[in-house]
Amino acid sequence: MARSIVATLVGLCASSGSARAEHDMAAMSENHQHEGSELSAGVAIEAAQFDTMSYVGSYQGITPSLGWMRGRFGAGATVGLYHLNKNGLSLYGIGDAMFTGHAMVFSTETVQTGLALHLMVPSGSELDGLGMGHVMALPSAWATWRSHRVAFRATAGYGWALTGSGGQHNHGPSPLVDPMNMQEVTWSAGGDLEVAHGVRVGGRAQGGIPIGVGSDRVIGAGRVAWGTPRISTAFELQLGLAGDPFTVRGVVETTLRF
Repeated sequence: MARSIVATLVGLCASSGSARAEHDMAAMSENHQHEGSELSAGVAIEAAQFDTMSYVGSYQGITPSLGWMRGRFGAGATVGLYHLNKNGLSLYGIGDAMFTGHAMVFSTETVQTGLALHLMVPSGSELDGLGMGHVMALPSAWATWRSHRVAFRATAGYGWALTGSGGQHNHGPSPLVDPMNMQEVTWSAGGDLEVAHGVRVGGRAQGGIPIGVGSDRVIGAGRVAWGTPRISTAFELQLGLAGDPFTVRGVVETTLRF
């Protein structure tokens, strides 16, 4: 059951950069059920439409990820590769890379909690709308509760730019493929239900609240996931409800554990 729940958690932050950080690697803690080492490899494919005050267009991306877990501790890395079309201009490039360390703090049959620290490095071009242009630090905490076929989860975090620029974006949501604020509180909440052996359906909401200059972001999503303890696949349809993160986005992801 725990592995099925984590299959629902992993990659949900393929939604926006800060949100992705709060789910991906921290979720591995709940999935890990023994003291030995475990590796995971995954890939997420996404396609989105956006319509902001400055840009109209779409993007497609593929995001490979690697993870490692031993006991209560783990680490991971991920980076996206994108094709972006904004105001008729087509370009290709990589996004900002994310590195994560995480640990489970408390665990019972029904409740798990954990902490994570994410570091996003500016490998993507800020000018092209593929990166923030500076290092971002994103500590977060997560908790899950499950009983029989039902599971609920929530995350909370804080992101800030490690830069002396004053912590202000004045050009709208940035980057286009992962909009976030220079300083913000992030949150998410959702749940899922096992409808058949190895198949779960659910929904969630997530967002970012700026500290200082910025804009609120809210995303709503529905999701279906299926698989085995070793390999899982999921599809999520996401809607941008506030803050122009995107209009609509679809994400398909597969994770292999070995």
